[in-house]
Amino acid sequence: VDSVVETMRAYPETKININGFTDSQGSRASNLELSQKRANAVRQYLIDNGIDGSRMIANGFGELPEYFIADNATAEGRWENRRVEIESANAEEE
Repeated sequence: VDSVVETMRAYPETKININGFTDSQGSRASNLELSQKRANAVRQYLIDNGIDGSRMIANGFGELPEYFIADNATAEGRWENRRVEIESANAEEE
């Protein structure tokens, strides 16, 4: 995450989406909340390190199957699905 801080400082016009995801364990509602908390935690870390909060949006996607990157039938796959991804939001404005 520190490399994101450095990049955001180097490119002050850059805006990002911070996307949180979960595995399929637990209820959909709790996974949606958990994924939002993950994204919010990364956003707060960036703010705490001097990045303006208006430059980023935190999104929680929960356990939507289209966002799984690994098999939820294994512990390793579930671990991979529990993640936060950061993507540029600048392209969406063009």
